[in-house]
Amino acid sequence: MPMMQLLDQQVKPVSGSAEPRTEEGQRNQEMDSVLLILLCALCAKAGTVSNAPVKMEMDTFLSLVKDLESSFPELSARSLSKLMLSTVTVPSHCTSFSKDQTNLTQTLLTYKVVEMEDSKFQEQGVVLAPDGSTVALRPLLQAFVWGWKAGTDCEQVESKYKSPDSNSQGAHSEDSGYTYEKRNQKDLCAQWLHSNQNNDSIHSSSLTISLGLAFLDTNVALDKHLVAVDGCWDSISDPRTFQLQNPPCHSGLTMAFLNGVLDGTLLGELLKQDPKEQNLSSLLLGFYWGNASSSPYRRQDFQAIISGHSLERLIQRAIHCYREMEAGHGLHNINEEQIKIAAGTAAREFEQHFLDCPAVIPRCMWGAKPYNGKPTFLRLPLSHVFIHHTYEPSQPCTSFSECAANMRSMQNFHQQDRSWDDIGYSYVVGSNGYLYEGRGWNWVGAHTRGHNTFAYGVSFIGDYTSKVPKNSILALVKDRFLSCAVRLGYITPNYIIQGHRQVVSTSCPGDALYKEIQSWDHFKVTCLTMTCILYSTGLGPVIQNELDLGFSG
Repeated sequence: MPMMQLLDQQVKPVSGSAEPRTEEGQRNQEMDSVLLILLCALCAKAGTVSNAPVKMEMDTFLSLVKDLESSFPELSARSLSKLMLSTVTVPSHCTSFSKDQTNLTQTLLTYKVVEMEDSKFQEQGVVLAPDGSTVALRPLLQAFVWGWKAGTDCEQVESKYKSPDSNSQGAHSEDSGYTYEKRNQKDLCAQWLHSNQNNDSIHSSSLTISLGLAFLDTNVALDKHLVAVDGCWDSISDPRTFQLQNPPCHSGLTMAFLNGVLDGTLLGELLKQDPKEQNLSSLLLGFYWGNASSSPYRRQDFQAIISGHSLERLIQRAIHCYREMEAGHGLHNINEEQIKIAAGTAAREFEQHFLDCPAVIPRCMWGAKPYNGKPTFLRLPLSHVFIHHTYEPSQPCTSFSECAANMRSMQNFHQQDRSWDDIGYSYVVGSNGYLYEGRGWNWVGAHTRGHNTFAYGVSFIGDYTSKVPKNSILALVKDRFLSCAVRLGYITPNYIIQGHRQVVSTSCPGDALYKEIQSWDHFKVTCLTMTCILYSTGLGPVIQNELDLGFSG
């Protein structure tokens, strides 16, 4: 019998659904009913989580999605995502996945931050994406299914935290919260799904609730800037475990969690553009592997989506909804003024210190060698930023693998050929949408001879003698890095921008790029070298074989 005909005969719509009674809402209701049939189809089948190590990369997730799409071709992208989310929490004997599918789904989607015996923290349920970022998959699917504003609809919040029917037979179960005694397993699976229909629709780690809770945490001062903790994989080529660089400061708001929420939201927007033609695997392929992959620009694209919304009011509403539920009883002593202040702080910090800042690939992710010796620390804030080009490598890097290889090559050159302690630059700009951490915010660099103790050195990968980077790449520094550095207190509000050639005899950062930065705010027109004077007047020769090859300190 066809699946939808079976539904018409056997399944009634779930009461209390928050879906609007529109054509789209009816389709969603029908697909939820499909999930009911699928979840109960193999209820007697056991499924235990395997302890076998899984390669935690986006390719593994994509392969799983393709496998599930083959197994359940009748499901839409959102319905398949709901089924995957429910498989993480569904009683093991109720899943309609194969044992291998169940094990892999639970491994990939069981998201948590765990403190280890050595007081270090592992983030589980995250994968390495092709662009070098790390993404939490459960928040991704939740945002994809229910949107980034999940948590602001109190009816949906209530469905998440509603207790199971107190009249149900049986006591507590370790696996699912229920014990099943002398009842038909199929009926019990149906009851479980009915009671948990929107179980993941408003997980306590939704963006709006998480932001609110992070700044209601009495252990975190309201004047402390939002820190989305990033981490390091045990291996880039064979990632298995992901260790956070520091303990999470704001109630688990890690970089991977935020990346997941943003990516899920953007994937949902892509689905809206062509809902009938796209399955989940094709959306993932285009987003992470396409010729114009979107993942490096997730922050910019998410900003466009929330433009026009009051994030502060949405966070307030989410806190109110959460507080009324059993899980939020600990917030009953929080007054309205505290909620308002926390929501305003959370919205401002998220927008100004996360969305407005450029995404940075940390040293461990591009394979940096250790610093030779002990670094000298900068005295912050600094007054200058010097712009460079690498000259060699001469071509822009457009992928994580290329940019990471360029970073390793430059570090080797600086440490081995120049006998420097480390790569000289503070930050390096790839043409794939990311900055790469060199010596970073705190270590004295070796980028601009005589000026390293009071300046950051930012270098664009490539030779920009006759061309400039794309506007989107220039904007990473011009519109994001510099303003973010001021807000975070790393450079002074009246900082000075200059080109390398203005203080050292070199053609760096190339004629074209030097001309470009002269139009930037805070650029200071001064020339301390004859090279700078000659190039500024157009009389200088084109230096093809600089002594420093763009690497001079």
